[in-house]
Amino acid sequence: MNFSSSVCGIVAEYNPFHGGHRFHIERTREMLGEHTMIVCAMSGNFVQRGDFALLDKYARAEMAVRGGADLVLELPLAAALSSAEGFAQGAVALLHKIGCDTLSFGAENADISLFLQAADALNALSLTGGSRSGLSFAAQRQQELAGRSPAAAELLSSPNNTLGIEYCRALARFPMRPVAVERRGAGHDEAAPSGGFASASLLRRALREGNERFCLPYLPEASAEIYRRERERGGAPVSLPESTLLALLRSALFRGVLASGTADGFDERLQSAVYSAVSFSDAVEKARTRRFPAARVRRALLRAALGLAPSASPLPQYARVLALGPRGRALLRRTDGFPLIVKPSTEKRLPDEMQPALRLDAFADDLYDLARPVPLPGGGHYRKTPFYLSEQEGSNQ
Repeated sequence: MNFSSSVCGIVAEYNPFHGGHRFHIERTREMLGEHTMIVCAMSGNFVQRGDFALLDKYARAEMAVRGGADLVLELPLAAALSSAEGFAQGAVALLHKIGCDTLSFGAENADISLFLQAADALNALSLTGGSRSGLSFAAQRQQELAGRSPAAAELLSSPNNTLGIEYCRALARFPMRPVAVERRGAGHDEAAPSGGFASASLLRRALREGNERFCLPYLPEASAEIYRRERERGGAPVSLPESTLLALLRSALFRGVLASGTADGFDERLQSAVYSAVSFSDAVEKARTRRFPAARVRRALLRAALGLAPSASPLPQYARVLALGPRGRALLRRTDGFPLIVKPSTEKRLPDEMQPALRLDAFADDLYDLARPVPLPGGGHYRKTPFYLSEQEGSNQ
């Protein structure tokens, strides 16, 4: 195994893994060399917009490995359900721990110098929350950044660029270099395919509506086969369980633990919405405002329903392996000192201070399993093992 090549990290949700994701991996290897190892830090069963993933983390990780990744690790739950800043911090720290020397991300503008300029400018700002004019934190930040660097501020108008800036900010703490791959085709949340690609949100909507045929041109063959397999098993499509989540939120409200950890009036708004709502989505609608966007509300409510403390750090304490190929397995062998979870039995041997986070992971997975079209009994978290793509299988794809 040649380890002189680059080990490049990619942060993703792969919800689901589609043609645009495969293009990103292929283009990254074109830029860095064909022997570049690709390590993905992927959200688990819950994603950053505050939702349940379309299908479970092991199936999505398998899609990624069959689509060109060498190793897929689970992003910490606290990072997966954080703002862009926490999401990026947790992901970059995880990729650094596993030995990545490069980070590749997709962006509407692939000029890395602009991203680094924007990251430096944002690091010089000292914002603590929404402005008195009622702007959201993100809008206020873009407004203030425009006074320092109009070109950098313009990057913040795209969600993908926003994450790219946050990755560059997080990289200031780690010796990894950033590379940007210019996105092609449909952008984030676009309602129609473009240039041969479709957005993940459009594909999720179609799959949840049962329109699998529409999605086939935009999914790699392996992704389509995995989705079809999971659907036939009763594992997809998974939708957010409205009543169950509201019941958990009412319980948190009753126990006085429904809080986001902020002092900007957000908690009071969440509590009022949960008390008067008749579903999770209704609570989101009641709590959202110009200052408190729906994505922030959804994340806060889902964190509260899961029992994830507002103070929970997005930084990784351990890495859970979801899928890997031969080069990924070899890379794991040279990772020293950082706890790796490959088999469920490994969790019991980890230090006591890690056990609360591990138990929360198990609870979150059990809750997710109840939301499947065919619900599963508890304990599935301890019965799952990573998908392994053998060298022979990989050469046949």
